[in-house]
Amino acid sequence: MIERYNMKKVYFECNMGAAGDMLCGALLDAIGKDERDNIVKKLNSVGFKNAEISAYDETRRGLKGTKFNVKTDLNDIHKHTSISEIFDIIDELNVDYKVKENAKNIYKIIADAESEAHGVPVADVHLHEVGMIDAVADIVSFCFIVNEIGITSMQVSTITTGYGKVETAHGIMDVPAPATKIILRDTYTYAGDIESELCTPTGAAILKYFCYSFGDCFYDRYKVFLDKIGFGIGTKEFEKLNCVTAFLVTRDFEETEEVYELRCEIDDMTGEEMGYAINKLLALGALDAYVQNIVMKKSRPAFLLTVIVNRIDKSLFIRQIFKHTTTLGVRILECERYRLSREIKEYEKVRVKRSSGFGAEKIKIEYDDIAKFADENNLSFFKAREQLIDKIDK
Repeated sequence: MIERYNMKKVYFECNMGAAGDMLCGALLDAIGKDERDNIVKKLNSVGFKNAEISAYDETRRGLKGTKFNVKTDLNDIHKHTSISEIFDIIDELNVDYKVKENAKNIYKIIADAESEAHGVPVADVHLHEVGMIDAVADIVSFCFIVNEIGITSMQVSTITTGYGKVETAHGIMDVPAPATKIILRDTYTYAGDIESELCTPTGAAILKYFCYSFGDCFYDRYKVFLDKIGFGIGTKEFEKLNCVTAFLVTRDFEETEEVYELRCEIDDMTGEEMGYAINKLLALGALDAYVQNIVMKKSRPAFLLTVIVNRIDKSLFIRQIFKHTTTLGVRILECERYRLSREIKEYEKVRVKRSSGFGAEKIKIEYDDIAKFADENNLSFFKAREQLIDKIDK
């Protein structure tokens, strides 16, 4: 079983570039063979048409890692080329809404870059290599793996791009390809000494969407505990080992963790509309979402909406706030959050949450279990809680 609380931060080392399959392989390698095989089994049941996913041990240059592979029907390879067709494929998959939204947002990054590179509207962009079903499977699979593991933030090293020429559907292009160059703006890159395309548009877009920090080494900034390390083996072979390395990092619970507060003021939504928006945000995985009553200009009553999210989810929730509210802008506040370690255990069908840290220990029985015990024994809520605590203490 994957212990989600210990899988917080991921740092990708991309000295040999990045591709979707390498990033997937690195994460799967880090969590171990049993969990890797379990996730691959789930991926093959989500509804990819004409595609079979596999992940297996492969030793390259004396190092054992995981090779992630998508086997496709070659007759279907150029069928889906527009962004709307890609979105239709993603929407038909049996995966969480959050996985779908993340995958579509990654494709928006690619489509926007292609639009800028070729001077055509996004709706008219033809996604050739990145529109193939194996690329779709790579992107959706990465989003699925991230969701399964419970990753909350990502960083990446300087990304090696390679150099030279690459053959594309548009002809011979320089490396990095134009769209890749655009995607990698505002990141740290290095051509390196290998004449080949090392960083693909898919790999670049995944990292650009999920990572909040580029080029930094996490050793320099954080007191960390390296919990697991994984190697994602690439398809091409070079004199150097072609892989992406993933470090799954845990930190002591008495340390802080980084979260974002997303805020906006809204004066033209009803309480019912705001309640619906908050429920949607919480259902999608926000750490918390709440409103405060405020007074704005012209003495107008309004709501201050605050949504607390993990770093990895910032872009997703900004889009959701715009979708479900009338706001025209969202402010972002980066925060440090202290939290106690916690575990939930069951005592005679009663769930008990124990929290500890910073010299404090706390115990709390789940509300639903107290209410059920009170109803079954004709007790007040307070008396039921008192009796359950006495039982647990004994």
